[in-house]
Amino acid sequence: MSQIFRLYRFEHGDGTAKEWAYADLGEGLAEIRWGRAGRLCQSQTRPIATAIERAEAKRRKGYRYVGEMAADGAVTVRRWNRASGPGPKPQAQAKTDPIDIAALLGGDDEGFYF
Repeated sequence: MSQIFRLYRFEHGDGTAKEWAYADLGEGLAEIRWGRAGRLCQSQTRPIATAIERAEAKRRKGYRYVGEMAADGAVTVRRWNRASGPGPKPQAQAKTDPIDIAALLGGDDEGFYF
C-alpha cells in the first residue's frame, strides 16, 4: 500500500510556492518531504511526534493544508473556503470561539485608537 502524505503549501508574494508533507510510516516513524511546489525532492525519517510538531509550526508560519498526496505525487485536494480557515491541525482540531475584536480595542471614550 502506498503511503499517504498530508501536504502543506506556502505561497510567496511573487507567485512561487514551496511545499512540505509528512506520512505516518507506522511504528512511531514518519517520512517528511519538502521542496518547491510540485517537487518534494528532499526527505528524511523522523519520529511521528516530531513530524506533527513541525506541521503545526509550518501552519503558524503561514503554510496551508492542501490535501492528501500519494507517494507517487497524486494529490487529492482538500476543498476549503476562507471561512473554514487553513485546514485541520495535524492532530484533532480543537473548536475555538470567535474573538470579539471590538472588546479588545475598548471604547472610544478610553482614548485608545490607531
